[in-house]
Amino acid sequence: MKKVILISAMFYNILFGVEKYQANLAGHIVIDSKTMVEIPNDAPEFFKTYGKFSNFTREEKIGTFKSKGNRETDFYLPFKNQPIQGHSGIKYIPNEGVYWVLSDNGLGKKHNSYDAMLYVHKFKFDFENSKYELLKTVFFKDGDKKYPYPISSETSKERYLSGADFDLESIQIINEEFYIGDEFGPYLLHFDKNGNLKEVFDVYVEGKKLISPDNPSLKLNDKPNGENPKFNVKRSKGFEAMASSKDYSKLYLLLEGSIYDNNVYENEKGREFLRIIEFDLKAKKFTGKNYKYFLENNNHSIGDFNMIDDKYGIIIERDQKEGISNKACKENNIKNCFNKIAEFKRIYKVELDDKNHEARKISYIDLLDIKDKNKISKKPLVNDKFVFPFETIEGVDIVDNAHIVVENDNNFPYSSSREPNKTDDNEFILLEVKDFLRSK
Repeated sequence: MKKVILISAMFYNILFGVEKYQANLAGHIVIDSKTMVEIPNDAPEFFKTYGKFSNFTREEKIGTFKSKGNRETDFYLPFKNQPIQGHSGIKYIPNEGVYWVLSDNGLGKKHNSYDAMLYVHKFKFDFENSKYELLKTVFFKDGDKKYPYPISSETSKERYLSGADFDLESIQIINEEFYIGDEFGPYLLHFDKNGNLKEVFDVYVEGKKLISPDNPSLKLNDKPNGENPKFNVKRSKGFEAMASSKDYSKLYLLLEGSIYDNNVYENEKGREFLRIIEFDLKAKKFTGKNYKYFLENNNHSIGDFNMIDDKYGIIIERDQKEGISNKACKENNIKNCFNKIAEFKRIYKVELDDKNHEARKISYIDLLDIKDKNKISKKPLVNDKFVFPFETIEGVDIVDNAHIVVENDNNFPYSSSREPNKTDDNEFILLEVKDFLRSK
């Protein structure tokens, strides 16, 4: 039976041209999960502690309760300062040799992230020596009241934004300014180089506005038996990924979930697809052009998207699982082991096909099957392989014609993917994938 399955998979790849390429570890940097950053001097006192509402009700005493994601981890909430965590987008700037790394909304939900500030870090990475330097942190704010709804620090002078206002998940940097994909609207946001909000764009697909359940425009009916407003994007399935054209004239925003339309999620013959939506930066509007990205499994998610050139790009596709096989649960006790180990963590090379309006998959690398020929890894190998077993792998960018950088979102302090009860560190890997990037 196993031989038949392997042969069938091989013929599938030949027929559809989705070929696997080998990834080789060329660098590995680890930032300890408990690394913090201080808030700006002019930020409200409220932001000096983090996680006061992580259980959705107020708890101000430091270290009151233990963090728990799929299992309990080794950290307590609330805590002082803001964490370097939740990395959900990465952008390499070749002429400076630096990496901008975006943090998400904090604790995962709009209503428990009021004290999580929104920011992006500028790093210098030395992959040869596995070292890093944090050059600066830009904190986002809405001092000019560009957002038409109240923000969590509405009455403060500087009006810093928090994870209760936006969930920042994807990033592009154009003319030193930040374009960021959000999941609460979902919106496209434009910030200047100092983090000041300049523009907020609603997003339309085929004439219909995209709305998530966290969009502040939604109003519940006054009557319990009345009709409530509808939305067409799942919670936390907004703009997880966003690429830009190589001439920086267009943005390509990629939803993490399928649009809900006519009482069904968009699909073809049962296979759901995600929309890549084109935005014209000069005209400052969506062009109406979009591409379909088909998931390998309807339960999968995407993590990030960047373009190699005008035609080809790379997209992370992953399952919702975490953990490594040699620490899998063997009995009913799931407190100190992985009960759903990572199985599908890939980066696909795609072609934006204008004829069929599809992001056609060409080839892939497997992030659970990375060679470490030069013994670079800072974490234990699994069956002689370097693996990236995180549920949320949410950053990828092209470094040069042979290398890409990949990062995890550690969902601090909740995710635990290498050790069942230890908070995940922030990891950045440099992969040598020359043949993969050249594949057609």
